Amino acid sequence: MKQRHTILVDICWTLFYSNTTFDFLDYLLTNKSYHFIKVLFRLPLIKELNILIYKLTGKDIFRNICVKYLRGYTHKELMHKAESFYNDYLEPRKIEEVWQLLNEDKEIVLVSGTLDIIAETVAQHLHATTYYASQLIYNAEEICTGKYQDFLLNKSTIRESYRHFDIITDNLTDYPLVLQAGHTTIVEYNNQKRWQKRTHNLTNITYIHADRQRY
Repeated sequence: MKQRHTILVDICWTLFYSNTTFDFLDYLLTNKSYHFIKVLFRLPLIKELNILIYKLTGKDIFRNICVKYLRGYTHKELMHKAESFYNDYLEPRKIEEVWQLLNEDKEIVLVSGTLDIIAETVAQHLHATTYYASQLIYNAEEICTGKYQDFLLNKSTIRESYRHFDIITDNLTDYPLVLQAGHTTIVEYNNQKRWQKRTHNLTNITYIHADRQRY
């Protein structure tokens, strides 16, 4: 039996026009304090400070605070909400050119920093073999603690699990994976020059130009 070719696929801004973690939180939460936090972290000074802290420590303070609002939800409740989020919000925001590249002949592996409840839901709809994502932490009663293990910082370790693969991504931080990939498809958001600066010696790259802007 012929072995299927592995293709690593990012989720946010690659499969969908969406930052799926924050769009899911917006979809789920009605807390006034949550929306206040969002407004607060949009202030230029605080936004730049958060970026600086992330670069220095790898900790996204804004993301950590927002995910805390999931505390108290059961795993079953969050999976149900993730399914509704997929159908109501993500489905209309598919990047069709990317989805057309994915079929049953390929072993699809989702590799994303999004929350695992979202990655698992997408994997089910895409019939992906497996997924790697940020893991929400639950207590013994399967109630979310509002904490998570961030996969973004460990994304490059995926190279240890797959020796031969293609990759589809929009994320410049996936450059180490691009170097190892047999073929790379890049969804670019007016950043093709930045990609070409890094990959000018590579010939195995295809670009898909996004018709929307990231937010």
